[in-house]
Amino acid sequence: MIRRALLTMMLSLFVVPAGAEDDGGPQLVPLRAFPTAVQQAPKQDDTPAIVRWMIRPLRRGMFIRLPVMDTDPNRGITGGIMPIWVIQGENDDRIKAIHAPSLTYNHDFGFIPTLRYYSYPKEDASLVLIGSWSKHEREFGGEYMDQSVSGTEHNLLLRVQYNIDAGQRFYGFGPDSAKRSEANYKEDYVQYRWGAGTSVVKGSKLRVNLSQHFQSGRILDGPLANFTRFRTAYPGQFSPVRQQTNENRLALEYDDRDHGVTTERGTFFQTYAEASLRGFASAYDYERYGLDYRWFKPWAKDKVLALQMKYEQLLGQTPPFWLLPRLGGKYSLRSYGNGRYIDRGMAVANVEQRFKIFEEKMGGVTTEFQLAPFAGAGTVFDNPERAAARYVRAVVGAGVRAVAKPQVVGSIDFGVGREGLAVFMDINYSF
Repeated sequence: MIRRALLTMMLSLFVVPAGAEDDGGPQLVPLRAFPTAVQQAPKQDDTPAIVRWMIRPLRRGMFIRLPVMDTDPNRGITGGIMPIWVIQGENDDRIKAIHAPSLTYNHDFGFIPTLRYYSYPKEDASLVLIGSWSKHEREFGGEYMDQSVSGTEHNLLLRVQYNIDAGQRFYGFGPDSAKRSEANYKEDYVQYRWGAGTSVVKGSKLRVNLSQHFQSGRILDGPLANFTRFRTAYPGQFSPVRQQTNENRLALEYDDRDHGVTTERGTFFQTYAEASLRGFASAYDYERYGLDYRWFKPWAKDKVLALQMKYEQLLGQTPPFWLLPRLGGKYSLRSYGNGRYIDRGMAVANVEQRFKIFEEKMGGVTTEFQLAPFAGAGTVFDNPERAAARYVRAVVGAGVRAVAKPQVVGSIDFGVGREGLAVFMDINYSF
């Protein structure tokens, strides 16, 4: 009975959360490949009744009645329903497309209708489209990603997005910004990003990538009534006129992981340099340098130790604050909201131990359930020489995951830090 109760609770993990973000701000997160077989459920099984109601096999795929519960620290609780149609190809068991509309409600932002479409022309390529319109917010965008263009070792990324995000928070700059200085703002931006890369030597794990990111955005007063108007609290950061930046990046990476998402062993290392030049479709001159190191080690049956370390530094003219390195959120310090700490430099480390608890077959798909206690620490600074141990913020917590290999990961992470408990829901590991 305990196992069935846990299974029922974990179904809520397979949610595309409203306003999901990474450390670079709101983005579309593509899922390049889904489990390769969705078969008819057995005629008789011991699956809980609620699970049978939520998952209905189709002739080629399945239909899922999915409740949504998103608990972003910057937005509060968002709840609703998401019906999902999973469509298989006619000639094989590979997932061809997913339709995932949703209707959710948030106390501050009202009803939020959203349309999502995922297409998978091949196992290592995806097309993602999203559209959402609500009282204070808008989002329209698309992304195409191909890890082996025309069967070669070349990769390609294309992304366009228009977004109005009214749930953003700002506390000032530096590692000691106070909670009482919190202000709500609305970010209105349009962006595009493209990237391309290839192996340095054919068949090697070493790759070189080039990318460009253009963004034009403005900062307006947020709609939340219990905050001081943003233009009053931070007049220097209030920007009703659009500002644009054009960032060009060169990255070198080494990747010998057994899988890019559901990793159990291997190493990923990336170092990059980025420049924005005034007069070249940008209003600012600055450079950005960084590295991202990830290490995964299985040390016993169904146990994986995972480690990540990240560093980023910005030099030159200061761009708009929303483009500066930041800490907080699902992908950095998991007890703080996205962008809790902002400055010209950032360093963070996270470690977690992933334990397999059990696995269950649902709708023909084997799903593995994991428990993952974690710890992390990080800080921001204007330059590394001024970083101080007293400004390091530590977090501890645990994650609960539902993993349908090769790359569907539903997760709930509970993190505790000096400002209390935060809960994050997402379709991905934190790293």
